[in-house]
Amino acid sequence: MRADQPTTVAFTLPDLDIGGGQTILLRTLVALREVQSELVPVVVALRDGPMLGRYEEAGIPCHVLGLPHGKASLSGHPATVASMVRILGRERVQAICSLNTPLDRAYAQLAGEIRRVPVAVWFMSVAIPLLGFPPPRGRELAWAKRLALYPWNWCSIRRTAARLALSASVTASFADHLRLAGADFDLVPPGLPDAFYRSALGPEQAATLRRSLGVQGRRPLLLCVGMLIDLKGQQELVPMMGLLRQRLPEAHLLLVGEGPNRAMLEQLVEAEGVADRVTLLGHRGDVADLLAVSDGLISASRSEGFGMAVLEAMAAGKPVVAVHTPAFEEFAVGGETAIFVERQDAALLAGTVADVFAEPERAAAMGRTGRERAERFRVERTAERLAAVLQRMLEERRASALATR
Repeated sequence: MRADQPTTVAFTLPDLDIGGGQTILLRTLVALREVQSELVPVVVALRDGPMLGRYEEAGIPCHVLGLPHGKASLSGHPATVASMVRILGRERVQAICSLNTPLDRAYAQLAGEIRRVPVAVWFMSVAIPLLGFPPPRGRELAWAKRLALYPWNWCSIRRTAARLALSASVTASFADHLRLAGADFDLVPPGLPDAFYRSALGPEQAATLRRSLGVQGRRPLLLCVGMLIDLKGQQELVPMMGLLRQRLPEAHLLLVGEGPNRAMLEQLVEAEGVADRVTLLGHRGDVADLLAVSDGLISASRSEGFGMAVLEAMAAGKPVVAVHTPAFEEFAVGGETAIFVERQDAALLAGTVADVFAEPERAAAMGRTGRERAERFRVERTAERLAAVLQRMLEERRASALATR
């Protein structure tokens, strides 16, 4: 592919809400423009969301299809597919990459078939086994829906021209789930921009940020970043802060993120008597700055496709305490860059946090080692890997077209 013949690639998203996949994609597309000019990205989202402004600010063209929510979406599907096909035509899209929620993947593949362009899928979370895995309480209907859609997923993913995975753990889970070989997936791990490796905050700015958060003088200042859902484990971190009162009386926890558990967590903060030790910040666009003024990161998530929050903390040179998930082992080292615990448990987490921050030199050494390891995950490398897979996919499609003439 010649540099004077750029190729437009559409990246499909279910929505533009603030989430891990949307953030990873934005960072990668910004880097993609910097590392090469052969691929021109556009984003097609089924629904709007607060990240639209961030994409537009970064200069990434975005199209929002406006798919209705709930039952209204059923009647809206045909018109929305037609709208997506028209957008792909106007933008002269030659390839599509879906971020693998079932909905945006279905749209990507239908539109790809109509436009006759190849479709790649970038898997970003581990597959949840359907059999032998009881659905969470209140999620039985969603589980039944996933079970019913399994044959479609099984068939449709085999028709994709390329399959990318965020981690080896994601590869293994989907290879098993869909009866595919690990070699059928290309590993494209996420990366971080320079802001996480080198804080732009000076001492005065850091002090101002701490004052604005109401945590001046609080040590250790712990940060947790993630959607407020049971899976992420914040419901264990709130009582953990009460248990830390004796060993770390000045400790404070900042919870960054939003989600359906917010009201429950606010009630739990009051019930545990830790309103002076826990702050729910909601969504924040300055996570790199929050890491710069924090003393460490804590993750209580019991499942991760990769674990961006942990990598971000490592890049910032901060020690990590986390519930163990296999994906963490692909970039973090237990005992050197992070201390892992085996389950979501308030007492276990409290004891581990207290032990880590009782030895400041040990915590600092963990941060230094973490920063060194995180250097391998620069976002420019992610962009280069993504571009290589997409260019190979396009070359294979062209070769196939020539062979059938």
